[in-house]
Amino acid sequence: LRRATTKKALNKEKYADRRGVYFIGKLLWAKGFDLLLELETYYRHKTGEHFDIDIYGSGPDEEEIKRAFNGGLSEEGNGGILYSFMGSSRQQQPLPVNFMGRLDHSKLAGDFYSVFVNPSLTEVLCTTTAEAIAMGKWVVIPSHPSNAFFEQFPNCLMYRSRRGFVSQLKTALENDPPPLSDELAQLLSWDAATMRVVTAAAISERDAARSHRINRAKEGKTLKMKKVISGFFNTASSKEESSSVSNHVASYGSINATATKPLPVQ
Repeated sequence: LRRATTKKALNKEKYADRRGVYFIGKLLWAKGFDLLLELETYYRHKTGEHFDIDIYGSGPDEEEIKRAFNGGLSEEGNGGILYSFMGSSRQQQPLPVNFMGRLDHSKLAGDFYSVFVNPSLTEVLCTTTAEAIAMGKWVVIPSHPSNAFFEQFPNCLMYRSRRGFVSQLKTALENDPPPLSDELAQLLSWDAATMRVVTAAAISERDAARSHRINRAKEGKTLKMKKVISGFFNTASSKEESSSVSNHVASYGSINATATKPLPVQ
């Protein structure tokens, strides 16, 4: 046991100066902080200690998140979350987490942090994850459709379970991230992102022809409807005019008959 403890201490000292772990983003529970708490707890269960992490950012749930990581429970009934994995309502041991405030991600480029952890499952395509990969850091993220694009990068470590997370984080803490090739680095440029948007918005000639046929059919139906409506109003107008003429003729005939009627003999 003493030998294992000594080895663990040596490993921690070996990687402490160049393998920092961090997260950067808005401080919202929706960003996966409840999952991060669970991962901290499970990591300790498997390794005997929590992993240190610096958290950058601010947000509406900041105070509640800080309270949860510092050993307190969220307040039920006040928009808070009670975590079942904590086991009870007693005060928990504070986790080795530092809340660093807001900072531009570019300021974290360099070797001080080599591991970016982002457990969020609510992203479409996470910008901070893309930035961390482009910076050449390890990125430890869940296997999820929103992260599918990042799977092609060699410094992206994906996990499907808590056990997988522990394994991937240990890999990141014990190894240098592999460099990106020029081709992969290009995929993270704004030019490549713009081309992906253009490609996604483009349609094939077959789809364009189909769309044209549908639009023509819609236009034909609209024109037919206009003719029906126009004919209806024209018919109604003709009936009104005919009725008006008939009434006029009838009135004229009545007046004429009265005018030509013989006067009574005195």
